[in-house]
Amino acid sequence: MRLVLLVAFATRLACAQDTAASTTSLVDRAAGRYRAATTVRASFEQALTAPGFASQTSHGEYFQGSNSRFALRFTDPAGDAVVNDGTSLWLYLPSSAKGQVIKMKSGAGTKFDLLGELLSAPKADYATVRVRDETIDGHATAVYTLSPRKADLPFTRATLWIGRDDAIIWQLETVEPGGTERRVRFSSVQMDGAVPADAFAFVVPAGVKVIDQASLFGKKP
Repeated sequence: MRLVLLVAFATRLACAQDTAASTTSLVDRAAGRYRAATTVRASFEQALTAPGFASQTSHGEYFQGSNSRFALRFTDPAGDAVVNDGTSLWLYLPSSAKGQVIKMKSGAGTKFDLLGELLSAPKADYATVRVRDETIDGHATAVYTLSPRKADLPFTRATLWIGRDDAIIWQLETVEPGGTERRVRFSSVQMDGAVPADAFAFVVPAGVKVIDQASLFGKKP
């Protein structure tokens, strides 16, 4: 009887280890694929809900390049853009803040570059648990919750929908410390493909005031 129990326990333990290894393997595959990509281009739909405000839905294109460069180019609301050119982060949102663009240090863009933040070091930064399987726009995905291991991370919780066959992030959700929730669904994802030459460049439109945060705090831009 004792031998039977030991065998059963060993079998359950082996299955649990296999499941954990499988979970880690898929998250690692996704992180490795995005880190190794020279470029990423995708269409997105974003639903943003802040405490006390109605949910807002927007659409556009996401671009990722090397050296921390990324861009969110919105088609709805048209003209809005979040661009990290590798040196500075530009927040240009004429739909809600006309006549101005905010210039920040490149490193301030972590909560805007969701893929870059969540996939840079998922094992070290987050405790990851597979919770279910789900189909997103015809893609078979595994769903993972990510809980921060460190106090200074920009999200209190995140969820990833990772393609089981292609290790592509087809959907993600984040919750910020202030309670703002964001859901982003990706489509037409292209890895290592061509992107527009000006994808990671921001040109200040005529008549738009640049609000340089570094200058506001008495630092050189």
